[in-house]
Amino acid sequence: MNINCQDLVQLIVWYASSRGEKLTTLRLVKFLYLADLYYARVSKGKTLTGWPWAFVYFGPWCRQVNETIENAAKDGLVLTKEYPSKYDDDRDYRLFWIEDTDEEPKIIDTLPTYVWSRLRWAIQKWADDSYGLLDYVYFETEPMIAAKRGSALDFTKAEMPEVHKKVEMKRIPDTKIQEAKKAIDRLKEKYSTAIVTRPAQGPVDSIFREAIQKLEENDLETGLEGTAELGDLDPDQKP
Repeated sequence: MNINCQDLVQLIVWYASSRGEKLTTLRLVKFLYLADLYYARVSKGKTLTGWPWAFVYFGPWCRQVNETIENAAKDGLVLTKEYPSKYDDDRDYRLFWIEDTDEEPKIIDTLPTYVWSRLRWAIQKWADDSYGLLDYVYFETEPMIAAKRGSALDFTKAEMPEVHKKVEMKRIPDTKIQEAKKAIDRLKEKYSTAIVTRPAQGPVDSIFREAIQKLEENDLETGLEGTAELGDLDPDQKP
């Protein structure tokens, strides 16, 4: 798939900006890596950018990613500004953003649905969370798992996450639900009578009182599904 890598930079910055976030260089680089990863999952290991990603310093990096970000800023596709570091007087850090986010970048129409949906998900989750993003990249992306520092990253290891099968549950008939509620009411009446007739044994547990109150106030939701087994509930039967 042939794309303009600067357009990919613009897309990521645009979506973050549309959510009110500005991206640091570190986060922007990692989101570009994730774009390649998500594409590799649906294209047998091929990447969008074709860049030679390697495990360098804070995870995936390559010279081409920095060059592309710089060129995107020079060409006016994204805005950038340097800010003084709070932790190092000799260094600055940069933020990237876009002012006008009304118009969607055209590159969206060329991306596979899975790639764009996962990239949106990642930006929503970590646009303002470098630590969470690094943790995900290090420990939950296939090329980085077991990679050695300084080595090239192998995107042929990328694979679609396992989809957990949905557990099908039988719907409980309304008649069964009503029977269960009546059985609970009979039990409540039985034990309420027992409490009145027996000597005082201290305060009733607040958790128990709250649970009973919720049973009285809240009906079971319509359409409740699941399986329930009820034995014979006889209010006159002695334990």
